[in-house]
Amino acid sequence: MPTVILYWSPGRSEDQKKAVVEGITDTLVQHGGARPEDVLIIFQNIEAGDFGRGGQMGTPPKLSES
Repeated sequence: MPTVILYWSPGRSEDQKKAVVEGITDTLVQHGGARPEDVLIIFQNIEAGDFGRGGQMGTPPKLSES
């Protein structure tokens, strides 16, 4: 079972998540030989203060309002 864990900043809509799930699933089916029902995609939100980079605590980038 292909499993994809996607780490990103919160704020995406359900429609955006659905589009990402469809796109990743299609790619794994077409190029990885997976069956759609076997593809598992997990969204993991990274909140401000939940990570560090370069020895400093980080803040996720803000999403554009488009």
